[in-house]
Amino acid sequence: MAVTTLLNGRQEPGRSALFWVAFAVLVVAAAVLPPYVGRYTLLNLNNFLLMTFLAAGLALLWGFCGILSLGQSAFFGLGGYAYGIVAINLAGTNGASLVGLLGGLVIVGIVAALLGWLMFYGRVRGVFVAIVTLVVTLLIETFLNQTAGPQWAIGSVHLGGNNGLGRFSGAIEELPSLSLPTLTGWFEFPGSSRPFYYLLLILIIAAYLGLRALVNSRFGIAIAAIREDADRTETLGYDIRLLQTGTFVIAALLAALSGILYVSWGNFITPSVFGVTSNILPVIWVAVSGRKSLAAAILGAVALQWGSQALALQGEYALVVQGALLVIAVLVLPEGLISIGLTLRRAIHRLKSRRAGAEAVA
Repeated sequence: MAVTTLLNGRQEPGRSALFWVAFAVLVVAAAVLPPYVGRYTLLNLNNFLLMTFLAAGLALLWGFCGILSLGQSAFFGLGGYAYGIVAINLAGTNGASLVGLLGGLVIVGIVAALLGWLMFYGRVRGVFVAIVTLVVTLLIETFLNQTAGPQWAIGSVHLGGNNGLGRFSGAIEELPSLSLPTLTGWFEFPGSSRPFYYLLLILIIAAYLGLRALVNSRFGIAIAAIREDADRTETLGYDIRLLQTGTFVIAALLAALSGILYVSWGNFITPSVFGVTSNILPVIWVAVSGRKSLAAAILGAVALQWGSQALALQGEYALVVQGALLVIAVLVLPEGLISIGLTLRRAIHRLKSRRAGAEAVA
């Protein structure tokens, strides 16, 4: 299939020239933004942006494949922990954080493949997938909270219990920021820096276009068929268990990427990232914005995090408001806020078709 066909397929909303112009304008606006905001705002914006991979992965898994996972933060946290453990153990060597990045993705990929195999080849479906993934996440959180003793160490890295990774690992005071090779040597990306912002922007664009092509490919059409009717899709000859496991692994890798970037951004990680709140928030972002649209999930994640922080500054309202938005989305807008725009577009299209028909008759 041609690249243009994959990017403009029917699985992901937005195929017109107007959409791509708006996309280009948004990218340009994002690219020129950093010089006009302060360091504190940029630090927060980087945090919001790195969470978009987590949201996009959940949208792929839930919105396109029909599998609701309440344990995406398990892969977020495992990726972050693996990155920190590898990077600290290799501290002082070139490429320590890059090896940590790759190591985190590989470990999460293996864990997700194993868990996905156990669930989907065991014919676990529906709400039971959500329950299993949530229980696994909470088990990891419970275990890590009990690893405060000096015996809980991997190499030179102490797990640190609820104090967080690496806090008592010799001279280590904080986890390392991501460093990547360039033509002139290794370049570090501190969490509050403009280079980190531009790295995130490039990764988000690449992830969005890549996922957009994926959902419009044969793979994407097959998982959408599983979402609509898994049994019928299987009778047509598709190995739905393999497709579900593959989608689960891709979503897990995206969550792990968010976790790794989170550690690089804040230079810390604690077992709290595995908590119930950390699992529910991505579900709210995706459900409210529109789980069947990658673009809506990405933009919604940033907007809702920004709004949540603004509410948090006024008091303990953020979680209450986000919970209320989730209830409203489920009861009134099950397809999310994007459904409003899609409904208006269909109404305008029908109106134009009627007018054209009336003119033809006249």
